[in-house]
Amino acid sequence: MADTHKVRFEPVGIEIEADEDETVLDAAFRQGVMLIHGCKEGQCSACKSFLLDGDLQMGRYSTFALPDFEKDEGYVLLCRSHVYSDTEIELVNYDEDMIRSGLPVTTVQTEVAQLTDLTHDISLVRLKLPADSGFRFHPGQYVDITIPGTDEHRSFSMANLSAAEGMLESRSARAMSRMIGLMEATWSPTFWSTS
Repeated sequence: MADTHKVRFEPVGIEIEADEDETVLDAAFRQGVMLIHGCKEGQCSACKSFLLDGDLQMGRYSTFALPDFEKDEGYVLLCRSHVYSDTEIELVNYDEDMIRSGLPVTTVQTEVAQLTDLTHDISLVRLKLPADSGFRFHPGQYVDITIPGTDEHRSFSMANLSAAEGMLESRSARAMSRMIGLMEATWSPTFWSTS
């Protein structure tokens, strides 16, 4: 099992714990801290931040997202960064309200309650949540749908405002919705809508 280290984000003063085998970005999402990001693959630079202190190493990334001269100055991409000591990071791009509004990742088993064709290529998918799931999301977030027993998964935008009625609604491509029988829905705050 990998060691765990503290990561402090400045100037907002938020602290999380990150395992050595997860990225700083994933550790933040797991703990409900919503950091600005884009591709999550080291290609876009949306999560670019500055290393103030600590031992941090990055996996592969594009030098378009982080040129060598910026890396040499101390800039890092949180989506590619693994910490190996307690670390302090200065966020370059952040929205303090958004950071604090995140919800921790939750996994729930759902049932298909309704599949309705809306057009020739779009369907309404309604998923029934277990009564005791406590599943929550914010408008603009996405849910990752995984079909049990397969590697098939896809992100869907939520079409309803809350899960208060015990349902999740999404409009989806008809072919994908037809594949859905019994699903496992994993909510991930890593899929924020940017529109």
